[in-house]
Amino acid sequence: MRTFKITSWKSSSLWLIGLMLVLVLWQQKPVEAQPQPAEILAIYFTPPVGAQQGLIKQIDQAKKSIRVMAYGFTQPELAQALVKAKKRGVLVELIQDDKSANNNREALEPLFLAGIEIRSDGEHAIFHNKVMLIDDDIVITGSYNFTKSAEKRNAENIVIFRSAYAARRYAENWATHWQHAEKMTILPPPKKK
Repeated sequence: MRTFKITSWKSSSLWLIGLMLVLVLWQQKPVEAQPQPAEILAIYFTPPVGAQQGLIKQIDQAKKSIRVMAYGFTQPELAQALVKAKKRGVLVELIQDDKSANNNREALEPLFLAGIEIRSDGEHAIFHNKVMLIDDDIVITGSYNFTKSAEKRNAENIVIFRSAYAARRYAENWATHWQHAEKMTILPPPKKK
């Protein structure tokens, strides 16, 4: 009879734990993406070269803000375009992958010296985002790292589109990473040759 009571207790406990788990999961609301209109502004593939100029065109047209999430950031031309935007009064902020910081130094230096806030995200195996958010309604994303190799050697893609809904969703994700990323207060050491 004791065995029955212990088994019954274990069965009841497992049933209760299962019920609690179902209730907890039922109360959590998954993120549901609803179909939303979007205006495709441009699509680029490399090779051939040219995606970088498309990015610079968007940066040059920014009026309020540019938020960058970058795994790799080694294109000095993009860095100079971001510095020009900052000088025009555009808020420019960048989150980079913490482990890629040393590789990014050359392109980060002008940003850092211009007073653009740079943060490093080391909370993940890799911070593999390649995103720019411009003026709260333009999203730039794709496989294209903001690197020299992406422009000249790799097979990459970028899509640039206008969607307040998508920009808001990306901005929420950006803000999550911005919160836990660490502010860069000194430049990383030069890459060893």
